[in-house]
Amino acid sequence: MEQRTIGKFITALRKASGMTQRDLAERLGVSDKSVSRWERDEGAPDLSLIPVLAEIFGVTCDELLRGERRPPEERAAVSEEGSTLRGEKQRRRLVKAALSQYRSRVYIAAGLSLLGLIAAMIANLAFLQAILGFFLGTAFYVASAICLAIFVNRAFLSVEDAGLEEGELSQFKRQVIASARRSLGLTVILLGFTAPLLLAGAYTGLGTEATLLLGTVCAAVFLLVYAIVWHFLTPALLRRGVYTLEAQEEAAYRHNRRLLRRCTAVLTALLLVTLLSHQAVTVIWGPWTIMEGEVFHDYDSFAACMEQDIPHPDGPRGVQAVAPESVEHYYDESGQEISQEEAFRQTLEDGEGNVVCTYIKRNDSVISIQYSENEDGTLLPITVYTQDDYDRALKKAHRRLILFAALCCVEIAAVVAAYRKKRVG
Repeated sequence: MEQRTIGKFITALRKASGMTQRDLAERLGVSDKSVSRWERDEGAPDLSLIPVLAEIFGVTCDELLRGERRPPEERAAVSEEGSTLRGEKQRRRLVKAALSQYRSRVYIAAGLSLLGLIAAMIANLAFLQAILGFFLGTAFYVASAICLAIFVNRAFLSVEDAGLEEGELSQFKRQVIASARRSLGLTVILLGFTAPLLLAGAYTGLGTEATLLLGTVCAAVFLLVYAIVWHFLTPALLRRGVYTLEAQEEAAYRHNRRLLRRCTAVLTALLLVTLLSHQAVTVIWGPWTIMEGEVFHDYDSFAACMEQDIPHPDGPRGVQAVAPESVEHYYDESGQEISQEEAFRQTLEDGEGNVVCTYIKRNDSVISIQYSENEDGTLLPITVYTQDDYDRALKKAHRRLILFAALCCVEIAAVVAAYRKKRVG
């Protein structure tokens, strides 16, 4: 029934009862502006107020929702209001309106979760406050969950006195819980997506790529745990009588539970294998193991490389950052002043302690050298690794991480698609 018809009907009933808008508002516990909006067709009374309005005006809920009185002969056939509410058409109308109102409220909870994600990302990427971003987002997620619980409770209360049969009431509750489960699932996914922000420092933001990669994996893990929790929670709800299942629905429910267990086991195994494989690959072929340095086959070329005046990519050498008055002074372990050349002098010694190479280290881009003693006592060849070599190796490892993260996403998508294809209902 259109809201216009209901508004006109309320106006007519109020005037016939000799009440003002203020009088009706006081009896309902609402403002007179709300009554005015109803009568102007700018809104409709809350479902919980329909039985109260019907009692005040001496009509049935069905008549109030229809916006007109039943013929006298039809009213005589109805002994009481409850019998009218049990009419199939009326019950469908009432349940549909209650579900529509509830789902519109669920959007509010989902919106709060999305606002939490936006707040977390702004704090992380714009202000480099990763940990603050996580807790800020979590506050929104908690608020979303609390609002959702309130909305579910109000939805149940809205049909408590509607005269629904047990089967209809059970179906209504299942639909409400299903919508709540989806909304809460979104919140859990977003919480998992922001969880990697805890890995960053208090004043250090997590990079966009790292957030996307780690966030996707964490969101998948959180969603998996969420599915497992619901797997055990649903039987508890049935045992407590929150809602019931018909024979056909129970068969579908049992089938879906078995399917969910298998899919969860398969997905868990796939993710574990993938993550453990990545960890093993990282240990065996980490950045330090896949670096490609420069190889020297004689001491002179090695010493020449080390004596090149090349600053560190991240800034000047530590000795250059010292105050000007102390830059020119160097001391040995005993506290004796030594020259700059002696301060930077380094040596390579063989297994017997003999110096085989001497050089003054000025090349601050070198982060590591590698050599092994040969049978003839030489240390050749010598491999030199610079910061650029490490950065290139780190990029390779990063690309490998992207591949493993993409593989996790493919596994999740494949298992979810298989579940949706084989589930019943």
